[in-house]
Amino acid sequence: MDVTVNNRFGVLLAEKRAQEKRNIPLAEVAEDTGIPPKTLFAWANNTVTRFDVHVINAVCKYFGVKPGDLFEYTEDDPPPTAKKKK
Repeated sequence: MDVTVNNRFGVLLAEKRAQEKRNIPLAEVAEDTGIPPKTLFAWANNTVTRFDVHVINAVCKYFGVKPGDLFEYTEDDPPPTAKKKK
């Protein structure tokens, strides 16, 4: 079974842009959070391979969300069904 954990940074940023009715560049998010732009780019493109606690904390504070709102868990393959004994 393959498990995928995706981050919702891009979705949350799009929602914030729509709510504030303005473009919010990653450079501005980097300045507000103290997270390097390269790291935010990886989050925005969902190519993060390691989730650092200080980044999660800063992103959650920036968007006003909890960690559970920041991540999405999906199973690529459903678990095999157990065979019934006769």
